[in-house]
Amino acid sequence: MSFTSLTFILFFIVTSVAHWLIRSRRWQNLLLLAASYVFVGYSSLEAVAILAAGTAVDALATGGMVSRPQNKKALLWVSLATNLGMLLVFKYFNFFAANVTGMLAGLGLETNTLTLKMALPLGISFYTLKKIAYVVVVYRGTLTPDGGWIDFALYVAFFPQFAAGPIDRPNHLLAQFSRTRTWHWENFFDAWQLLVTGVFKKLVIADTVANVVERIFLLEAPSIALLLVGGLGFTLQVLADFSAYTDLSRGVARLLGIESSPNFNAPYLAVSPSDFWNRWHMTLTAWLKEHIFFPLRRALARRELGRWRWLAWALPPLVTMLASGFWHGTGWTYILWGLYYGVLIVIYHALGLQPERWSAFTPKRALAWVVMFGLTVFGWLIFRAPSLKWLGDILTGSPWLYGRADLVACLSSLSVIGVYALPLLVYHLLDRWQFSHAWLRPLVHAASAALTIIYLNAAPQDFIYFQF
Repeated sequence: MSFTSLTFILFFIVTSVAHWLIRSRRWQNLLLLAASYVFVGYSSLEAVAILAAGTAVDALATGGMVSRPQNKKALLWVSLATNLGMLLVFKYFNFFAANVTGMLAGLGLETNTLTLKMALPLGISFYTLKKIAYVVVVYRGTLTPDGGWIDFALYVAFFPQFAAGPIDRPNHLLAQFSRTRTWHWENFFDAWQLLVTGVFKKLVIADTVANVVERIFLLEAPSIALLLVGGLGFTLQVLADFSAYTDLSRGVARLLGIESSPNFNAPYLAVSPSDFWNRWHMTLTAWLKEHIFFPLRRALARRELGRWRWLAWALPPLVTMLASGFWHGTGWTYILWGLYYGVLIVIYHALGLQPERWSAFTPKRALAWVVMFGLTVFGWLIFRAPSLKWLGDILTGSPWLYGRADLVACLSSLSVIGVYALPLLVYHLLDRWQFSHAWLRPLVHAASAALTIIYLNAAPQDFIYFQF
């Protein structure tokens, strides 16, 4: 049920009206929980069963941590094993089974490939991280599950965030679920700009640029120049697509009286790999830091590593970004993409390159931005490539250009990408500077709405991060 579909609009109108007619916090939450399970069930009933089972395990585990604190460490491990086990089985079982079968076949051994016939459950990558975060804060004693199973289940399944985040911290959402919500017109005024911007980014920018990108990445052996143009196009597409989902998610939640966390802060203005991840998918970055990076760094800092002390600063980013690659998708391209960023962070640290500390608008910072943007585009090439072999064959065997027709294709594709990048630049300038002209922002949103109506005839594509 996509946010841009008529089905979702009707579903949300009914849910929202019923939500605001209810005056009891508990019944508001129960309604949103039921609506969230309907939202999940629209994709498949199996996804509902998996969600409910995982939620029940964590509810029992956290309840046991409070009632039997002497067993809380064992319950923590039970919860972690359940969550990570379900994620690995549903996300990576077929991938590893296929690779093992291929290796055995290469050794001359015949075997049947065992595959699961169930599709990846919607949102499992996102709500698994939310559940782990909840269990960990209860284990640490920084949150007590006073709201009961309804509030916890709603935190996990909250439909505006379910399919692709943001991955809000438990304290942030549960504090809002613990209060009775009453309608304020500020909810609408805050939400409508997010909704208009999100629909525009998705239907006008992301889906249009996707047509150009798809044609390039479907070619068997494009030239290196056309490959780079495709990388630029996907760089624009993935930002417009994912930030559009975040805008829509936050707007829908705001209309229900819930404030969600922002997820992006001009990531393509980053001047180092760590700066990029502090700006891109910020709620995921915060989760990775809190649950992987900092615990690993503290554990290594407590050890006497001797001549291996460099591991204390090199290993945490490598492991963290490798985990990010595994989390993002199934395939060697995603794994290499995560490792690529881990290596970049280590290299920048080893060379003492921390350009984010430099003042703005200096030549050094400008150079750092150019280098980092190039590294980002290459990273998205790895991420988007159909396979590592496809990418490797092009980089090592394709010419820079095939000829005049290829040059025309590069220039025409680049011009389309440039035109559709301009609205994102306008949005950035509106957010960055508070213009004195009060009419300017409404004018931009009115133009966005008008262009969106023009593009409504095109069939919308699924959001990119739905597959993760």
